[in-house]
Amino acid sequence: MALLTDVGSIHLFGIGLLVYTLYWALYPWFLSPLNGIPGPWYAVYTKWWLVWKTVKGTRAKTIHDLHLRYGPWVRIAPNEVSTCDSLALVPIYGVNSTYLKTEFYTYQLRGVPELFTMSDRKQHARRRRELSHLFSMSTITEYEPVIAKNVQTCMDFVANEGRAGRVSNLYDWWHYLSMDIICDLSFGSTFNMLQDGASNAYIKDLYGSLQIEPVRWHFGWLNMYAAWAPLKFVREAEACSVRAMGRGAKLVQEYVENPEKKRRKDLLQKMLDARDDEGKPLSIDALNTEAAGFILAGSHTTSSSLTWIVWRVMKNPDILAKLRKELDDALTGLPRHQVPLHSQLENLTYFNCVIKEGLRIDTAVPGSTPRYVPPEGTSINGHHLPGGSIVSAQAYSCHRDPAVFPDPDDFRPERWLSETPEMRKLYIPFGADGPRKCIGIWLAYMELRVILAALFHRFDLVFAREIDDRSMELDEFWLANPVGQRLDVVATERS
Repeated sequence: MALLTDVGSIHLFGIGLLVYTLYWALYPWFLSPLNGIPGPWYAVYTKWWLVWKTVKGTRAKTIHDLHLRYGPWVRIAPNEVSTCDSLALVPIYGVNSTYLKTEFYTYQLRGVPELFTMSDRKQHARRRRELSHLFSMSTITEYEPVIAKNVQTCMDFVANEGRAGRVSNLYDWWHYLSMDIICDLSFGSTFNMLQDGASNAYIKDLYGSLQIEPVRWHFGWLNMYAAWAPLKFVREAEACSVRAMGRGAKLVQEYVENPEKKRRKDLLQKMLDARDDEGKPLSIDALNTEAAGFILAGSHTTSSSLTWIVWRVMKNPDILAKLRKELDDALTGLPRHQVPLHSQLENLTYFNCVIKEGLRIDTAVPGSTPRYVPPEGTSINGHHLPGGSIVSAQAYSCHRDPAVFPDPDDFRPERWLSETPEMRKLYIPFGADGPRKCIGIWLAYMELRVILAALFHRFDLVFAREIDDRSMELDEFWLANPVGQRLDVVATERS
């Protein structure tokens, strides 16, 4: 009798296992609410293939290849969809959107909420109100002397290298320059990266912490165990993150306690003066994370974008000639060694087309910006998305829709001379229009205009050696940079 019972139990277990296996195999294809959205078969079952692409720094390009194959809607994981449909951007990211940021953001900057990572809509709205005046058009004009001073220093160093017949690695110079600018704006003093030609300990740790981004992207909750991770690069990145936050907190504390360091125009001083709806100031932790966020966003993206734009302009003599003529006409009478005013540049038609095209084709933040679908679910352009699933758009794919941007892999500034509404919708280098769009967009444009104009107005540039285009492909760990991290030129001052 016991034997029969055991046999029956085995049969029941076998039947249960078979049913579970069939359910696991068939549900994603036939029963999942996302089964109407195309994608590779393996994405239906697992996200581990995407984890691997994230670790390799090729996530954005991989997802784009899927869009080329399957269209504007692609299933990239069992519960995640990517889209580059222009009709989806407003529902997902617009002013009245109810799509919340996923846990990916929660674990950035060691989990301390700041403007970029906050998922709570009310909390984010309050913080944005507190900080929005820092980057308004009227405020950034106060920052121009700081920008011009640092640009002048950088251009003089490049000129000195050119006179001595030395090669200038513009990638490094842009990195040092953008970092000194944002630190000068934030703390009222630079880290002397232009003079010393190297990062200080705080900056090295900030950048070193980015190596853990693939882990944060998919397994943010593992952050609390990162110090004991079996992978060395994870442990080292976690150590960088801990040190960076500690050093950043010390910088903020020193600024707060030393009135002599304060300047009316410093970003940090403006943050100290900020008050919430109840009249309360930002906490030290909030000041630290906001300052770290500004430094990362305001340096890495600028230096990468400058490198790509200069490289593409130098590769296209016709574009360079048109750009230089417009600059020379606009800056007639200005000594070539002098940094031009932003007011002389912001309305130059072709010059701004070059910048827009540069930000389109080589986006410094190219990847997905994931959101949770509201609990009740939704339908966008005929595609049903169940509540709790994840949907995102990525600039890399939106900027390469061939129906909107013909020959999307070609650098063609002229395309912006006939800008269409659809081009404006899909142009999202600073995020889609809405409350989450980059707060520093106008400061970024000011830096790009002033630096590029100062460079091309002052120098004739030639490549120091033949550049392998593969070295300029993007290496993506949330923030992207050219994989080779070099742009070697010989700069000769124009007469």
